Amino acid sequence: MKKTGFNLKTFIALLTLCFTGLSISSFAQKESKTVTGELLDMDCYMASGAHGDGHKSCADMCIKGGGPMGVLTSDGKVYLLLADDSKKDAYDEAKNHAGEQVTVSGTVSEKDGIKGLTVNEVKAKG
Repeated sequence: MKKTGFNLKTFIALLTLCFTGLSISSFAQKESKTVTGELLDMDCYMASGAHGDGHKSCADMCIKGGGPMGVLTSDGKVYLLLADDSKKDAYDEAKNHAGEQVTVSGTVSEKDGIKGLTVNEVKAKG
């Protein structure tokens, strides 16, 4: 006689397959991207919105002191800059351009609404 009722083993197998698919898709959200904008001192930007020419010397001091960096694009998006251990020189180069317009290429990832850009290359505009 064939069973037609609820099969717990099949349900668990399907549920596991769905969660595995979702987990894999969340890791696949990294993409190469190039962004252009102002190199920010993230401490001051997040605390008070400070950026621009009037904040350049403070941003330079904070970034060279080890503060986190980001890029503010013309459409208002902010990318937190992350170091790539295999290309550390590119991240270190960004530190020389606090408050300036830069073009940064790298790999974008997003976690809990925060966009990160792992730096592969930095070019100063101008």
